[in-house]
Amino acid sequence: MWRFFKDFFVYGIASIIGKVAAVFLMPIYTSILTQEEYGAQALIASFILFFDVLANLNIHSGIGRDYYETSIEQRKKLVSTGFFSVLGCSIPLTICVILCSGWITADILEIPRYKTEFCIYACTLVATSCQTYFAVITRFRKKPILFTIGTALKIAVQMSISIYGVVVLRAGIISIMIGALCSECFGALFYGFINRESIGVLYDKKIIKRALLFSIPTIPAIVAGWLDSSFGQILIGKYISVADAGVYSIALHIASVFGLVNVAFHNVWSPYLFENYKKTTFEKEVKRLYATIMLILILISVNISLFSNEIILLLSNESYLSAAKYLTLLCLPMSIYVTFPFASSGVSISRDTKYISISYVAGSLLNVLVLFALLPNIGVIGVPIALFASRISTFYILYYVTKAKGLLTLPQSYIILLVVSVICCYAINSMMNIHIRVVAIVFINIALLLYSYKKLNVAELVAQIVTKRR
Repeated sequence: MWRFFKDFFVYGIASIIGKVAAVFLMPIYTSILTQEEYGAQALIASFILFFDVLANLNIHSGIGRDYYETSIEQRKKLVSTGFFSVLGCSIPLTICVILCSGWITADILEIPRYKTEFCIYACTLVATSCQTYFAVITRFRKKPILFTIGTALKIAVQMSISIYGVVVLRAGIISIMIGALCSECFGALFYGFINRESIGVLYDKKIIKRALLFSIPTIPAIVAGWLDSSFGQILIGKYISVADAGVYSIALHIASVFGLVNVAFHNVWSPYLFENYKKTTFEKEVKRLYATIMLILILISVNISLFSNEIILLLSNESYLSAAKYLTLLCLPMSIYVTFPFASSGVSISRDTKYISISYVAGSLLNVLVLFALLPNIGVIGVPIALFASRISTFYILYYVTKAKGLLTLPQSYIILLVVSVICCYAINSMMNIHIRVVAIVFINIALLLYSYKKLNVAELVAQIVTKRR
């Protein structure tokens, strides 16, 4: 477990770098770009994210599943086969998206004057696919320090180009798109160089067939995940206004603070799961990890919820203040999403990945139904509510399958505590002044930290870590 937490915190540093950069850029962008420009950028990014799913067919997950079950001598063929397959998927798709860019921007997104920006961002598909693939291989080779360095350099490239274009040249969101493209290209080259010894002119149809049998059933789940995270934003831009989409995207960007936990956890979970699931102590360790992650999520949710107004004002300006209520409600689905790997662990171990798609599709359909029911009646606030309905249903479907297979049981009291905490904080933030909220947050944080110390036996864990390091 010590190795898990050590890698978790190293990957967490990589995540922190990215999130801090996003937070740093937000007040710069909102002070220069109009709400419409910010909204257009968010719509383009959300729409291209859909093609990211199809650009690599999630091949990296299939290759990663077999990485530890393949002999060291055969890993070069495994990694090479996956890489050339990713290229074969992403290049033709990128060409098709660019050829259809006029129709997409004019008829679907209804932002025809941003066609050039759309095409530039579409070019990231190949680079992102390669960067993602090699980053996954870096994780499975257990090189978290190099992973973090790559992340930092990537972000530095993106920030320097984006800031120069937006602030100095006043070129608008095209600078953000160019910065993203250069960043992804740099990441692909950096991680590719790290893993150069794992690549050769090798290809095995049996390997890619086995990888696709694992990854293809997860594609509907990933598409459903895109619907969850991006469809509501696109509907806001299409049926309410692009400016409102920009306001909502501010809340989404700030809510991505959960990525500090999410990215770090997802990066270490798959290697940990496939390497340790046969151990007799596996379920005990996972329950402890689950309790730790949930308590961290509750702490983050409570603090964000009680100070959502101040956070929005600090990172943007008064014209975006309505994003505060969206931010509070987004704490629930963002927290639940972080815990998905626990719920789906039995599915991954048994290779029964069709259940991942079933659960995600079911949740996504619920999301769409709630969106169309709430958006016309209560407006943008219905989007985070619909997202929560989707995430909680997906979690429980996955968990039911894992539990039915007899692979893992998890305490459910933490989810109830999370929901109750956010709802109470939402009410307090709506009615109480800053002084009362400060007092409330002090007491809540102390109570949660004391509970965590007792429940997780922190003293024992620290002693184990100290002993392990010696």
